[in-house]
Amino acid sequence: MHILGIIIAVATAIFWVSRAARGAKDVMDVANTLRNMPRRMRFKNKAGKRGLDLIDNPMEAATILMVSVAKLSDYAATHDGLISGASTGRIIDILKTYMKISAVEADELLTQMRWTVKGLAQPDTALASMTTVLSAKIRRAEADDLSDMLSKISQADGKPNPEQQAFINRVRERLGLEA
Repeated sequence: MHILGIIIAVATAIFWVSRAARGAKDVMDVANTLRNMPRRMRFKNKAGKRGLDLIDNPMEAATILMVSVAKLSDYAATHDGLISGASTGRIIDILKTYMKISAVEADELLTQMRWTVKGLAQPDTALASMTTVLSAKIRRAEADDLSDMLSKISQADGKPNPEQQAFINRVRERLGLEA
């Protein structure tokens, strides 16, 4: 009889210990879910967006504007929108100089932003959204620097054409530099 009582007591103890362990596991699962909530919310907010809608970093926005200026060049017009090697090199040099990033980071950033604007029919499509991102996050001196960067890129393949100059003027206007 005592053995039966001991077996029941051990079985009861095992039952309650396993329930407590399961409860602790549930608490840990909830804690992990709460810890990952900010990351999941960021992903959820970006999940329905594509291309230009995902850009919220001023360095990325500036790079897209640089690519847009290069795509407006005479070289790009005669080569199905491809950016010349001179423009690519100029953009990388500018990213290294002004943005203080390595050559590898500049090349990766340029590649990613070129891919982002690949499907745009007109480079002007990027103008409004990118200048909105920039105007909220950069100061006037940085906007002046961006204007200089865009001018240097427009000269990569020779004299800037009227489309490039008009694009740069619209960027300057939208960033509040035409005052």
